[in-house]
Order: sequence, then structure tokens, then C-alpha cells
Amino acid sequence: MKTILAAVDFSKNTGAVLEQAAALAKALGAKLWILHVTSAETQAMVYEPSQFGGYAPEFMGLPGDVQLARDLSANEIKREHAQLLGMSSGLRGNGVDAQAILLKGDAAKLVLEKAGELSADIIVLGSQGHGLLHKALLGSVSEAVIRHAACSVMVVPAAN
Repeated sequence: MKTILAAVDFSKNTGAVLEQAAALAKALGAKLWILHVTSAETQAMVYEPSQFGGYAPEFMGLPGDVQLARDLSANEIKREHAQLLGMSSGLRGNGVDAQAILLKGDAAKLVLEKAGELSADIIVLGSQGHGLLHKALLGSVSEAVIRHAACSVMVVPAAN
């Protein structure tokens, strides 16, 4: 086993995911890639209110601050990138060959694509522990990765 991909979402389970992935990487002398996929939902913030006039006429005429929305989105991405760099740096300080990756878009799709590009031997990710209603309405990144991964997948359960 040479390549491990750990997908993190900055939830309370992220520490456990990193701990498991780092222990595995260290024991096997493998490269650890830490991946975070930032949401594409922030793109919705950059639309002008006039685009939604048919849905919410009360918003017509209000000024849309597109630049403010873009700045907020950019600041969030910078914050997430800094967190990832801190994680990989900390792990390297503990003897783990770790590298951070930040992508934007659909989490399950990008985790699977990046695992393929890196020829990952295993994907380590967390389970949010959401109920059946959440899973039915929104789907589950971990479930999609398990179903479609071309490599092994380790799911670290959410802490109770």
C-alpha cells in the first residue's frame, strides 16, 4: 500500500479520520493525501437578485453585492486551505508523508476522481452519522464513495 487518500470535511469527526489515516500511512510508509472538497453552494451567492424575480418578486430592485459575495467565498476557501495546510504540516512534523488538496464541487464525485488520479490504495473518510431522512433527501458522500470506489474504503464512524 503506497497511497492513502483521506477525505476530510472539518466536522468533529475530522480528527478521528486523520488519526486513522496517519496511523495507517506511518505503519505502511505510504503517502497520505488529505483532501477537502469545498461546497459549490457558495456559487449561488454571486447571482444578482434580478435573476430570481420570478421566484421572489420582493427581492427585485434590491442591490446585489456580487463582489461582497465573492470576497466572502474567497475568504472561506482561504480559511479552509489554511486549515488543510496546517493539518498536513502537523502530520509531516510527526513523520507522515502528507500533502493537502483543496477542490471545489461535488464531494463524492471529486473524492472518487482524485482517488483514481492518485492511484489510491485506500480512501479513508468519516461517517456523519445522519439519520435515514437526511440520507434519503441529501444522499451520503461516504455511501457514494463506498459504492463507486475502485479501491478499498475505510469509514471512520462519527463519535457519539
